[in-house]
Amino acid sequence: MKPARQLRVSLWPVEAMEKEAIAFLRLHEPEEGYFLGFSGGKDSIVTEHLCRLAGVQYQVGYSATGIDPPEVVQFIRRFYPDIPFYKPKLSMWRGIKKKHPPTVVRRWCCDTLKKEPTKHVGFPRIMGLRKEESGRRAGRPRVEWHYYFKQWLYKPIFHWTEWHIWEFIEKHGLEVPGLYDEGFHRLGCVVCPFFFRKNQGELRIHMNRWPQMYRVFEKVVTEWFDNRGKEDDRFANAREYLEAYYRGFEK
Repeated sequence: MKPARQLRVSLWPVEAMEKEAIAFLRLHEPEEGYFLGFSGGKDSIVTEHLCRLAGVQYQVGYSATGIDPPEVVQFIRRFYPDIPFYKPKLSMWRGIKKKHPPTVVRRWCCDTLKKEPTKHVGFPRIMGLRKEESGRRAGRPRVEWHYYFKQWLYKPIFHWTEWHIWEFIEKHGLEVPGLYDEGFHRLGCVVCPFFFRKNQGELRIHMNRWPQMYRVFEKVVTEWFDNRGKEDDRFANAREYLEAYYRGFEK
């Protein structure tokens, strides 16, 4: 799709975006149906509802990372009680002890906590990914072969803006986690290396909102450092390592 075409699509009213997304889902519907990876965030809520409106066959699953906001987990259990929870074989805390704390350039957590739990599902995937969220996502096609899942990946809301998402939610009266009303814009893992460096303000908000999770994180990182991380002579102790980690060092 040419850039000018993408721009025009992003300016369509929500009714046109909805109609186009439904047509996209119906056009690509595989014989065996889709699998939708559900996160409990606004984009996956919208994507799931589009599947309902389209009348396509689909299954839904939630990768229970163990480090998502508790409020999101509670929201899914309340409003989507039939969605199965898929738990990872290796938790974040055990993974840190076995490997290392994840960083932007050495990030094992996404594959282990989010992708691996549903890797066995043999259906083409739907994901609520939008090109507006990052340049990297914008540079990828709307339909692509996913190297990890070895399945085709479809993105029905790829061209939607955040404005379209909220208009659709209001139009259809969809419930969303209350964290959005508190000013949270994206609901991902509470402990995430992408919060560090440039996002110090967001990091502090997370640390203040979910202090218990960060206490566990720091305890586990300290144990890792004392057993393995101290091999890095840049840091005299775990506290120095954590302070550098929160600033976003990439090694």
